Amino acid sequence: MSDINNIKPPTQGGINSTRIVNVEDKQRIETASNQVKSSGDSSTDKISLTTTATQLQSLQQEIAALPVVDEQKVAALRAAIEDGSYQVDSQKLARNMIDFEGNL
Repeated sequence: MSDINNIKPPTQGGINSTRIVNVEDKQRIETASNQVKSSGDSSTDKISLTTTATQLQSLQQEIAALPVVDEQKVAALRAAIEDGSYQVDSQKLARNMIDFEGNL
């Protein structure tokens, strides 16, 4: 494959090639690493939440504490199905299914 838009493949030192690191390179890498470590220790990160964020966080905690299933409603529906008093409105059910599919 020749060059595309004057871009030629690397002749050596490509992505998967191995690079020989000399002593000076190792020293530069160590110096840079030490500078990053020392500068990271002296600074402190701070965070402040707005009132809205604090309220949202407390609401999320309250919602997480709520049960996933309303056990009383399930028990009432189960009893209505068992005694035969539960009636399905087929028109309403069909409309809800169509609306649900339309929202996807």
